Amino acid sequence: MLQSSDWKPEIYSFLEEILGEGKPLVAVFDFDNTLVRGDFGEAVFCDLLLKGLPWIRDISPFFPEPPIAEKMDLLRKTKPSSFMDEVWKYYEAKIEAQGLEAAYRWSTWIFSGRSSEELRETARTVWQAHQKELLKEVVRPYKPLFEFIKELQGLKSELWIATASPKEVIQEVSELWGISRQNVLGMRLIEKNGILSSDLEEPFTYGMGKVNFFRLASGNKSYDLAFGDTENDYPLLQNVSRKGIFFDRGKNKIPPQGTLIQPVDSWETIEIPL
Repeated sequence: MLQSSDWKPEIYSFLEEILGEGKPLVAVFDFDNTLVRGDFGEAVFCDLLLKGLPWIRDISPFFPEPPIAEKMDLLRKTKPSSFMDEVWKYYEAKIEAQGLEAAYRWSTWIFSGRSSEELRETARTVWQAHQKELLKEVVRPYKPLFEFIKELQGLKSELWIATASPKEVIQEVSELWGISRQNVLGMRLIEKNGILSSDLEEPFTYGMGKVNFFRLASGNKSYDLAFGDTENDYPLLQNVSRKGIFFDRGKNKIPPQGTLIQPVDSWETIEIPL
């Protein structure tokens, strides 16, 4: 049951109205900072960097400046925490210079070099650590949205996730929300001889790519509801048949016209162990 105190009045009324119709809906959710507070993809990203990525023999192709490549290779073997910090700085500089999508595409190599199952195992371990609050900043599910999804499931609705994080990472936890692995649309790294490469299969789930991939995977269906929190989700919110709901985290983002805006700073989170 929805709690009116969790939602803005206009959004609560809208959600109550569509649930009251008693009909199945099609809903698409971003994952990081939408289904959960925090960024699970980034949490896995950091865990891999802290291990130094020893399964990747040569990282120089991802740092075209030779002095930087040499520095990064030394740090990952001697000071993994410093390596992680420097990679983050490089990543953020890419965002500043080339935009968020370019930075996302560059970061694919960090998830590469191992099998899909090994990446899934890392995701499981990181998720469990966050649910046990073993880390300073934990990734936990938003309680109000978790409750709303339960209501949607009661109507036998069709639920999807569209995320820029690797599909293996999010598939490992999606069923906690009752969303099947096959309905997780995420970054797809091309496998070569059973090992994930840094090459992407298109469409990439960024911006309009989320909409295009949903249409491709669903047989060109429309969707009634969409939820997201960044400019990456704007096309998803715009191309909805009923309403898009934008989660405002105080980042001064202005979503597309007609989108409902829901502040989430005061929302409770819950523990969901695997």
